[in-house]
Amino acid sequence: MELFESAGNFDVEGVDVKNACFGGTAALFHAINWLESSSWDGRLALVVAADVAVYGSKAARPTGGAGAVAMLLGPDAPLVFDRGLRAHTVRHRYDFYKPDMSSEYPLVDGQLSMQCYQEALLSCYDIYKKKVSKQGLGNAVVIKHCNRDSGDSEFEVDYLCFHSPFVRLVRKAYGWLALKDVHCITETCEKLEKHSALNGVIQSPHSTVRNNRDILCTNGNRVDENVIQDLMTLTGDESQRDVDILCMKTTTELFAEKVEPGLVFAKRVGNMYTASLYACLTSLLLSVSEENLRGRRVLLYSYGSGMASAMFSLRVHPSRPLSKIVHSVTTKDRMENPLLRRLLHDRTRLTVAQFEDLLTERKSFHNAASFKPVHRPEGLFPGTYYLTKVDERYRRTYNQMPYR
Repeated sequence: MELFESAGNFDVEGVDVKNACFGGTAALFHAINWLESSSWDGRLALVVAADVAVYGSKAARPTGGAGAVAMLLGPDAPLVFDRGLRAHTVRHRYDFYKPDMSSEYPLVDGQLSMQCYQEALLSCYDIYKKKVSKQGLGNAVVIKHCNRDSGDSEFEVDYLCFHSPFVRLVRKAYGWLALKDVHCITETCEKLEKHSALNGVIQSPHSTVRNNRDILCTNGNRVDENVIQDLMTLTGDESQRDVDILCMKTTTELFAEKVEPGLVFAKRVGNMYTASLYACLTSLLLSVSEENLRGRRVLLYSYGSGMASAMFSLRVHPSRPLSKIVHSVTTKDRMENPLLRRLLHDRTRLTVAQFEDLLTERKSFHNAASFKPVHRPEGLFPGTYYLTKVDERYRRTYNQMPYR
């Protein structure tokens, strides 16, 4: 609030939203709802998703990270949310939580947490697909290649961004959605086969899917038949591990095309908790040229332990420029993007020992008052705000690195 106060802006609607990794998405939805409501007075909405992911277990520490993403929302934006296509799944689960206020380290049931992530993902996708169909937009599938014209009005999912605790989970998640698509397609084809049989048309069971081109094709943009054929070999008797391996193997090409452009920060920074999904969206916008983004639809999946989840989509406007929100590139090499180079290559490299020392220091200061951080701010990006002290009443003071 100090920044708003210094600008003389006291009429601010909105507060902190904390719900594990889902808080940023809840705040985003609150902002969208405000913009669409009778309360909107013409001003822009600002959402900041920020978090630090640290773990007590050294085995989990390589997945940790920290990050912040700010989003400005208003009319005539280059990214347009699809209306009426939000899908939620909320359950009560003890998969990942922080019951001990004396420590910032979570209690984690790793296996349960991944099961919850999968359960919520598939539930959200099922609800999302039904909402797409209910609006008369056709079939939402994620196993089509991005080869349509950017001006095509057909409903397509061109790219996907996931909450990304670690990249292998995202790799599995896309495979789970692909398998869900195959189940939906084969079920539809079986219904068509039965309908044809009732009308005296006989088809070979092995050619049912291949012959139903209205299911496999949309405006010349074909579903990847290899994915369908590979995943149709599953009998239901396989272990989850074997299913995951096949799903990942058969979707390798599609994953590289539709998901991997959004994983630059997830690979190089690690888990950002509530900022994770929006770091993936940022990565996508920075990695793909503006020409190839225009008119494309992005499907987003947000997950927070406990559990709360949502799936929603947005479309890159066909004509509004992205230049105000990202430095888009025209080269095929995404690392040529100057903003990506600065964020990734201008960082300060630490040894493992230095990193462990920082975490030990951080642990000793948790809930402490009063204290001043020992670590010096040199090496932070220009403009970064950093903590300078916490007084005896737990009041925090920050400073800002000068701009170059």
